[in-house]
Amino acid sequence: MSRTESEQKQLELNSLIEFSQTLNSNLDLDFIFRNILLSIMGKMLIAKALVLIKKDFANGSNIYIPITSKGIDTKSIPAEMEIVFPKVPFFSNADAGEIPALKSFDLKYFFKIYFQNKYLGVLCLGSKLGANSAGLSKNEIVFIETMLNISASAIENTLKFNEIKTLNQNLSSKIQQLKSLFELSKEFNSNILNKENILKLLNFSLLGNFGIRDYAIVSKDKDENLYLMKENKNIDLHDFDVTILNSINKPYMLQKENDNEFLNSLHKKNFELIIPTVNEGKTDNIIILGKKLTQKPYSESDLEFLESIVNLSVLSIENSMLFDEFLDKKKIESELKIAREIQIALLPKEIPPVKDYEITATNIPALHIGGDYFDIIKLNENKVALIIADVSGKGTPASLLMSNIQSAVHSYLKLYDEENFDLEAVTGKINELIYENTPPEKFITFFWGILDTNTHEFEYINAGHNPPFVLKNSHVQYLDKGGFMIGILDFGVTYEKGKITLDDDDVLIFYTDGVTEAQNNSNEEFGEENLISLVKKIKGEDSKFILSEITSSIDTFTKGMPQYDDITLIILKKNKK
Repeated sequence: MSRTESEQKQLELNSLIEFSQTLNSNLDLDFIFRNILLSIMGKMLIAKALVLIKKDFANGSNIYIPITSKGIDTKSIPAEMEIVFPKVPFFSNADAGEIPALKSFDLKYFFKIYFQNKYLGVLCLGSKLGANSAGLSKNEIVFIETMLNISASAIENTLKFNEIKTLNQNLSSKIQQLKSLFELSKEFNSNILNKENILKLLNFSLLGNFGIRDYAIVSKDKDENLYLMKENKNIDLHDFDVTILNSINKPYMLQKENDNEFLNSLHKKNFELIIPTVNEGKTDNIIILGKKLTQKPYSESDLEFLESIVNLSVLSIENSMLFDEFLDKKKIESELKIAREIQIALLPKEIPPVKDYEITATNIPALHIGGDYFDIIKLNENKVALIIADVSGKGTPASLLMSNIQSAVHSYLKLYDEENFDLEAVTGKINELIYENTPPEKFITFFWGILDTNTHEFEYINAGHNPPFVLKNSHVQYLDKGGFMIGILDFGVTYEKGKITLDDDDVLIFYTDGVTEAQNNSNEEFGEENLISLVKKIKGEDSKFILSEITSSIDTFTKGMPQYDDITLIILKKNKK
C-alpha cells in the first residue's frame, strides 16, 4: 500500500472514530440518524432516505415507527407502519420486490440495523443520482454496514434512555394522579351526604384535568329503570335501551357508525367516550363524556385516570344517595348499618390463594362500623402484601379514617414494582398523607409487609402496631422493627424495615389490640401471654382452625360482657412441602 493510500485509510479511520464519538455523546435519536444520513447520502449522492425503528421488540410485532427522513414529504409518512421485511440483513427491490407500505416513497435499498443480536430497525435508501444511478457497489454496501455497526450502540443506548425517560414520566404522572385521587377521595368523603357537591367536584375534576365540559351519567335503579344521575340537555333516554347499558363493560370510544341508533346520536352530538362502572360483572352506570376542549384524542393514560375518577365519583354519588334514602326512612341505627356495608366493601371479599401458605382473616367491629383494617393483596405470582391497621377511636370517624388508609395503601400498591418499590419510603409517604388529611387527635397503628413465596422471606414495617409474632416450633419471634405510628408527625419520621424467613409449619399471627385487651366481667384482659399460649397448643392445625379457636376463646373469656374494641386477626401458616 502506498503512503498516500495509507494516509487515506488513516484519515477514514480517524473520521469514523470522530463520527462514533459524536454519536455516543448525544441521546437524541433524530440527531444520530441525521448524522448517519448526512454521511451516507453525501458520499453516495442519494436523495431519499427513511429510518424505521421497530416497535415492541419483545413481542415480535411487525410495526415500525418512522424516526428520520430525507427527501420525503413528512406529511405523507404514517405515524406507524406494519411491514414484513425479508429476513436477510441487506436487500434491494430487485431482490425482494416492492414493499407495499413503502412503494410511494421510491426507496430501493434496505439495511437492517442490529445491536449485537438485537434487531433495532431498518435504514431505507433511494436510488443514487445522475451517473451513479447504476447501484451501490460492494464497497459502498460495506461502508454503510460499517456506519450502522458503529452507530448501533449509540442507537440502542438512546432507545433505552428514551424508554426509561418515558417510564419515569409515566411514573411521575401516575403519582400525581394518585395524589389527585386521594384529594378527591377526601373531598368526596367530606361531602358524602351532598350529591350536588360531589357532582360539582366531578365537574371541576373533569374540566381541570382533561378540559371536558360536556358529560352525563346514565344509571339504573333497583327495578332496572333508567335515569340520569347527572342530567344533560343533549341526552334523551326515550331512545335508550337498558340492553345498551348491559352490553358496555369497558371504556368504549364512540365511532361514526355504532351498533345502535342511540350511540350514533351521541356521536353526532360530539360525545366521544363512554366509561362504565362495573359491579360484580354487571354494569350499573355509564358515564358519557364529550370531546376535550383541546380536541386531542383520549390516550390510554387518560382512560385509566378517568376510570378511577369516574368510579370514585359514582361510588360517592351512590353512597350519598344511599345515605339520603336512609335518612328519610330510618333512624341513626339504620344509617350505621349501611355505613358498615360500605366499610366491608373496603375489606377484601376473598383472600387470594398463596402458594405454599394458608391465610385466614377476620374483622369483628365493636359497633356497626369500626376503625380496624386489614388486607391481603397479591402483587404478582410470587409477592403478596399483608396489611393490618387500627385507627384511634371507634364508630363513624374511625371508619372514615380507615377508608383513607385503605385508599392510600391500594393507591401505592398499584405502583408496585419489584425492583423499585421502597417499603420505607412509601410508609413515609402514607404517614405524610394521613397527617395532612386527619385532625391532630387522630392516629393509626399500622403494620404491613411483603411476602416472597419463592424465598419465603417476609419484609415488613411496624408503625406502632401490636407486634405480630411468628411461632417457630415453641420459639416466639416478634415483628417489631419499624417506627412511629401513622398520622402523629409529618417530619422527622423514619422507618426501619425488618425481615424474617418462614420455615415449614411456622405460624404468623397479626392482630389488633381488641384481641389482647378483650375484658371479662372481672375487668381482666385476655392478654398477649394467653394468646401465645393458645397458639402454641394448636399450631399444628390449619389456619382456619387456629382462627376459630382464638375467636372462640375470646368469646368464652368475655362471656356476658359487651365487646370493648374492634377485633381483627390474620393467621398466616406455611405449609409443609
